[in-house]
Amino acid sequence: MQVSHNLEVSLPGAVSWQAEQDDTQLVKASQQGDQDAFALLVQRHQRRVFNISLRMLQDYEEASEVTQEAFLAAWQGLPSFRGEARFATWLYRIAYHCSLRQLEQHKRGRALQAAIQEEQIREEVNKERQVEAILELRDWQIMVRKQMENLPARYRMVLILRYLQEMTYEEMAGALAIPVGTIKTHLFRARHLLKERLHNAFSNAP
Repeated sequence: MQVSHNLEVSLPGAVSWQAEQDDTQLVKASQQGDQDAFALLVQRHQRRVFNISLRMLQDYEEASEVTQEAFLAAWQGLPSFRGEARFATWLYRIAYHCSLRQLEQHKRGRALQAAIQEEQIREEVNKERQVEAILELRDWQIMVRKQMENLPARYRMVLILRYLQEMTYEEMAGALAIPVGTIKTHLFRARHLLKERLHNAFSNAP
C-alpha cells in the first residue's frame, strides 16, 4: 500500500464512520486490509505525526516526507501490532524513529562532507607546500649558480666536475692535469668559499 495524499481525502461514509469508530476498531479493520479504515487513522494522526517530525527536523519538506514514511511503516507494521500500547503511542514512536533516522543520515552526510572538505583542504595545502618547495629549490639553485659563477675559475671548475659531472678525483686530476692532492685542496676551499658566500647572500636577502 502506498501512503499518499489519497489517504487524506474523505471516502464515502468516512466522516460518519470516523465519528463512530475509535482507533482500536480502525486498527483491527486496517489489519484485515481495510485501506479506508487506515485512511481515517491517517486523518486522525497525521497532524501530530507531522508536528513531531517538524520539531525534530526543523524542515517542512523533510517533515512531510518523514510523515509519509512513518505512515507507510505503520501500514506495513500493522500485522505485528498487538495493542500492548495505544495505537497513537506506537505510531508516534515510529514517527520519532523515522525522524531520528533522517537526522542520522544528515549527520553522516555532514560527516562525509566534512571529510571531503578536509581532504580537499589537505590537498590544497600539500599543493601549496609543493609549489613553495619547488620555488625555494629553484631560488636555491639560482643562488648557487650565481655564487658559483663568481668563484675563481679553478674553484668553479672543480665543483662542476665533481658535483655536476660526477667525476672521481683521479678523473678530475687527469682532466685538469693537476695532482689529486691539489684537486682535493681546491675542492675543500671551493666548498668552504661557496658555503660562506651563500650564507651571506641569504642573510642579506630581503
